[in-house]
Amino acid sequence: MKRILAVIALLGLSTAAWAQYQNEYMGSSIYDRYVTFNISARYGVALPMGGQQGYIDRISPTNLALDGEWLFPKRFSIGLKTGYQYTHQRLPRQVYDYDSQSISAVQTRTLSVIPAMVSLSYYFADNAAAIRPYIQMAGGGAYIDYTNYFGPLADQKNGFKGAIAPAIGLKFYGKREQGLGAEVQAQYQNVFFNYDLLKNSAPSLMLSAGIIYRWY
Repeated sequence: MKRILAVIALLGLSTAAWAQYQNEYMGSSIYDRYVTFNISARYGVALPMGGQQGYIDRISPTNLALDGEWLFPKRFSIGLKTGYQYTHQRLPRQVYDYDSQSISAVQTRTLSVIPAMVSLSYYFADNAAAIRPYIQMAGGGAYIDYTNYFGPLADQKNGFKGAIAPAIGLKFYGKREQGLGAEVQAQYQNVFFNYDLLKNSAPSLMLSAGIIYRWY
């Protein structure tokens, strides 16, 4: 009799444990149980800020952002960011002092940036959600090329400099667990570059939108 009662009790405990497992794991999304991934590509415009306004004060229409992330079950992710940013501005012909001489030329100011950063994001919805707002902090560096043309002559400075890029954004998938979606992001980026007409640093505010894909 004791053996029968022990077997019944064991079966009861096993059934309860299995039911709990089903409730906690089988009923939840695989996105919420394992490390999953997403990649995104966005196009954006950038508004110059701070020292960059003293060099080029126009909105940049040429900005591409590429991101990849490892998504963890606790609503945070670690990722890599890169892309390409380019802006230029042409000034009317006038006389400039260049290399100890006066020249008459059309001045064309250009600035290219290729970021290479690590990002940490926190999401306000679970990994399988259809709508996922987030905040992000990224840091690392960027290759920056400053080239100011005076007709055929050029004043150039380039190199890899430190950079930071906090951002907020929203990922929209249409329905829960869908792979393909859309993303919008507002990012403040500051590259610690100081040369000639670009004083102190090169900050900008980039507004971008594009597509995203998640998978496991």
